[in-house]
Amino acid sequence: MKNQKNNTSNLSVRIISGAWKGRNIKFLSKKDLRPTKNQIRETLFNWLQSHIEGSICIDLFAGSGALGFESASRGAKKVYMVDIDIDIINCLKKQKDEFNAKNIIIYKSDANDFIKEIRDEIDVIFLDPPFDNQVLNLTINNLSLLKNLKNKCKIYIEMPFIKNFENIIDVPVNWELLKNCKSGDVRYLLFQHYDSMI
Repeated sequence: MKNQKNNTSNLSVRIISGAWKGRNIKFLSKKDLRPTKNQIRETLFNWLQSHIEGSICIDLFAGSGALGFESASRGAKKVYMVDIDIDIINCLKKQKDEFNAKNIIIYKSDANDFIKEIRDEIDVIFLDPPFDNQVLNLTINNLSLLKNLKNKCKIYIEMPFIKNFENIIDVPVNWELLKNCKSGDVRYLLFQHYDSMI
């Protein structure tokens, strides 16, 4: 796996908007590392356009960093980028340095361990785990236990396309589904958390 560290030459995604509009984020060739498609990212950030500036975001399973860097570019106050893979962490740190991104904080951690430690009040969460990893429901459950999600915190979930996704993921009763779209073999969802049951 170590020889993949520098395999970034042709692997990049472009930031869509904000302070770093048009700049490329390089990423590693890794199994299960799937940057969110440009079309999906554009749709997602159209949904979130009035919620990103000044926000505190968490990009769990950060991977390429596309969602976290896009948020930081668009004026998020603080973006936590979390991944367990040291090669990915090193790549993200290199990108952060190149962008002089003072509003990005990078953590090498298991996503679910990180969730239990975060103390900031959170505005936006990006949840895009590897498709062959059975951590989605565990992570949703741990997020549902947090006391520091702001009322109307937005939670973005990206998952394999499944027709009846409601039978696959356990959605907390105080999360409202705002958006539900499909692109190829990907389903992407936007939820809104409420402090009390809706």
